[in-house]
Amino acid sequence: MDKSNQENGFTIKINGQEKSFKEHSDPIEEGRTEAAAVESPDESFDWVLPNEIIPAPNPKKKGKIHPYPQPRRPWKLKTPFILAIVAIVVGTSLGVLAIRTITAEQTVTPPIEVEEETPAVVPPAEQTSKGATATVQTFLVQGGVFSTEEAAKEVQATLQAKKLPAEVFKMENEYYLFLGVAESLAATKELALEYKTNDVDVFWKEIRFKTKIAEDDAAVDVYSSLAELSAAKLRNTDSSVDLQQVTKQLNGVKLSGNKEGKERLIEASELLQKNQAGEAQERLLLFLQAIVF
Repeated sequence: MDKSNQENGFTIKINGQEKSFKEHSDPIEEGRTEAAAVESPDESFDWVLPNEIIPAPNPKKKGKIHPYPQPRRPWKLKTPFILAIVAIVVGTSLGVLAIRTITAEQTVTPPIEVEEETPAVVPPAEQTSKGATATVQTFLVQGGVFSTEEAAKEVQATLQAKKLPAEVFKMENEYYLFLGVAESLAATKELALEYKTNDVDVFWKEIRFKTKIAEDDAAVDVYSSLAELSAAKLRNTDSSVDLQQVTKQLNGVKLSGNKEGKERLIEASELLQKNQAGEAQERLLLFLQAIVF
């Protein structure tokens, strides 16, 4: 079999254009090629190349990965939130302070043993058949107010056992216990403090009594002078009252129809001459009982 150099080739279509390629092959390979060509039909195929190169999709960008974990930032309070907290705290504090102040103002103070009672207790006014009656202004040391006469007399007996004057007066369905008289509210206060040294709870007050005495009777002036003098002696203070002059005034006391009242004034004057001021105070309290309606 003769060997000959024959040129074999193949055709390829690229983008619709055919291109032929030739190559030299030896007879053995050529024979094999021819045999293969007989066995299979022409297996030419088209090569299609894209006009444009489509880039591959880029992978998603990933954030940087730190080799060490980053520390978390501390939680910060926002300004409005801080202001709200401050407002609540301040408001609560002011509220508590206001409540304490109001509670302190409303606290009831304990009663003191010696206190001044200025409201006057005046019995209802009446008139005698002879005309208008006099009103006597008195300043008294009070030892208590009782709802029953028995309770008042029980305390009266205790005080009289201490050689203190004490008389019970009924006024407006209550029983008042009086321990002394004086010429003014200030003098009555000083007299009350003297009684307090004997462990007696006392008060001082002014009372205007509507009496059975005629307005032109000298009994009111005599009573006022004897009250001032006797209270001054109990307080160990000086008085401007002239006892001799008061004794002369007793002659002008009428007290018509009230013999007991005049007798009490005479007894008080005589006791003061003997320097028995406590007993004289007792007689003056009985005088008020005799002339008050």
